[in-house]
Amino acid sequence: MKRGLRSLAHGLLAGAVLLAAGPARAERIALQRLSLGDVGGWIEVVAQVNGMPGRWIIDTGSTRHIVSHAFAEQHALATGANVRIETALGAVAGTEVSLPTLNLGTWEHAGQTALRIDDLTRVLGPAGEGVSGILGLPLLKAHTLDLNLRDWTLDITPPNATNCPAGTTAMALGEHRGLPVISVVVQGAAPESLLLDTGNPAAVVRIEATPNDAAAPGLALAASVNAGALQRTQVPVVRLNAPALHRVLSPRIQGLAGTALIDGTRWVIDLDQRRACVEPERLAVPGGFGLTLARRDGGVFIETVLPASPAALAGLREGDAVQHWVDGPPTGSPAALWARVQGRETIEVQAGASARTLLRRAHFLPALP
Repeated sequence: MKRGLRSLAHGLLAGAVLLAAGPARAERIALQRLSLGDVGGWIEVVAQVNGMPGRWIIDTGSTRHIVSHAFAEQHALATGANVRIETALGAVAGTEVSLPTLNLGTWEHAGQTALRIDDLTRVLGPAGEGVSGILGLPLLKAHTLDLNLRDWTLDITPPNATNCPAGTTAMALGEHRGLPVISVVVQGAAPESLLLDTGNPAAVVRIEATPNDAAAPGLALAASVNAGALQRTQVPVVRLNAPALHRVLSPRIQGLAGTALIDGTRWVIDLDQRRACVEPERLAVPGGFGLTLARRDGGVFIETVLPASPAALAGLREGDAVQHWVDGPPTGSPAALWARVQGRETIEVQAGASARTLLRRAHFLPALP
């Protein structure tokens, strides 16, 4: 279980990044889900530079824009000072660059700087493969982001000092190092302050400075998590030992609120007004299948099987080679494999010596104490 949790944590938390524009107009910009698991994911948007499209991750938990080595080389970006950043995966080195004008639809984002990181998988894990860069805090400054993860679209407008849009309710936003912070209540306990971090594909992550108590579950299910007028039920909560990130966040911030917590809902984020507008609803986080995949030696293998999960109950084992995945052979990138899973309540899997089996989503994690 410990090894499985470490493997999951790498994918869940790779996006947490902390460090010591042009005019906007309303436009619905298409978003895509980038996922390496059965719940949650990263928010991907296509941005163009000089007519050339690239894949970017929207990360409200990053204080800076970040670009890949390949993007910097493609656009001949001159490098400046060396910088080190702290992530949930440890310290990562980067260099300053001037960012060319980005176009998201007809919206322009100009006059920005970024950090070049030679290997984005150091920040995003395997999700960083083929990604041009990360859009961080500067996207939130002097803009209102209407992040609709019901239909996966984005509107970018000037800050709005008037009331929230119809059908939404205001909640206060805090800030930490300029990044948005929300107050949540987990299972009716005292409020917790969490960094609103869409670079984290998980739901709720509690950051700890010391190793987890072996007697307590590192991955558990909360019956409810309230954020303003929004109530999520059946919410996975991860406990992560990350001393460096804990030092950056503590004592004010207890953890991260990631994409899985806000998936399926609408958030209008106005950091300048210190306000978010949220739709009042009660919505369960989908269950999972309880396995992760790894590509190596030219094949796809089951990397992790969580106890009591649909995968475990079906007899799937860690290390089994996958012969059939969802609707055919396990071909393509890890992101392409998990894209086949999105929106499905059941999937067909064949691995190892087992016959093809049908897995059904379920909530199987131990209850959060």
